[in-house]
Amino acid sequence: MKRKYMMLSIMISGPKQPRNDIDDYLNPLIEDLQLLWNEGVDVFDAFKNESFRLHLMLFCTTNDFPAYGKLSGYSVKGHRACPICEEKTSYEQLKHGRKTVYLGHRRFLKKYHPYRRLRKAFNGYEEYEICPTPLNGLEIYEKIKNVNVTFEKMKKKQTVNEIWNKRSIFFLSSVLV
Repeated sequence: MKRKYMMLSIMISGPKQPRNDIDDYLNPLIEDLQLLWNEGVDVFDAFKNESFRLHLMLFCTTNDFPAYGKLSGYSVKGHRACPICEEKTSYEQLKHGRKTVYLGHRRFLKKYHPYRRLRKAFNGYEEYEICPTPLNGLEIYEKIKNVNVTFEKMKKKQTVNEIWNKRSIFFLSSVLV
């Protein structure tokens, strides 16, 4: 049985976007990716004039920050919006508004980068902090293993960890392979 596979690119935005329910839409894609990784499909190479078994994997996704939050299950809003810094996110609440600004971006520069010394162009201080080490897959799993996934928009989320609101369907599918 021959199947045709194609890349599907979608944009979901607006007030009726599927929050955690995005996994329902992604489930067929995950099933196809698992089939293509585990079993593969027969394809024809016209240049060599022969058939071969093709195995495929999803290498990466490219999305904006809000889409990253929906796909990963990470809360990209609030005082812990940086997925690398998490609890160490450097933020400041503006005095005359409800906006949060993130100031610690210069710590990702090299130690003696000239922008680290610029005070006037940033927040009035030099940057001396070093950047935090990103979490590896096992550390992320430890943080999300007890997260209760809540689907349907109207239900309140019930999570142990307020930064993570679900276990990503991409993360779970890679564990299952």
